[in-house]
Amino acid sequence: MCAACSPRTAAPPILGPVRREPGALEEAVVGVLSADESMTVAQVRAVLGGELAHTTVMTALVRLTDKGLVRRVRVGRSYAYSLVAVADDLPALRAALRMRRELDSRDERAEVLANFVARLEPDDEAVLRRLLDASDGDRRG
Repeated sequence: MCAACSPRTAAPPILGPVRREPGALEEAVVGVLSADESMTVAQVRAVLGGELAHTTVMTALVRLTDKGLVRRVRVGRSYAYSLVAVADDLPALRAALRMRRELDSRDERAEVLANFVARLEPDDEAVLRRLLDASDGDRRG
């Protein structure tokens, strides 16, 4: 038995970084960006504590950009990132991120969406229908 093991365990304690919940880093990055106009990867990383790799933070920012939640602008040799939404829209943006995280964590996306729609109030369902119709028209137009 190793010196770090307790009498009841056969394996040493797990050392190193704790695995985050899916989407937790993206949500943290959104929270950081809400506090500033625009920030570089290094600035976001510093606010998050600096323990994450530069490439990890960069990947989260690129994914948020691909999802249309963050805008990227070239500044010198690097990029600066900012939220697409204004601060007043942050609760809705965070809710959208949680919904997206739930969809991405399941193999059967249709089941998640069906459960969501089934629990909507009639007025909310009508709003969703109008938004989907408008989005569909934008794609065709």
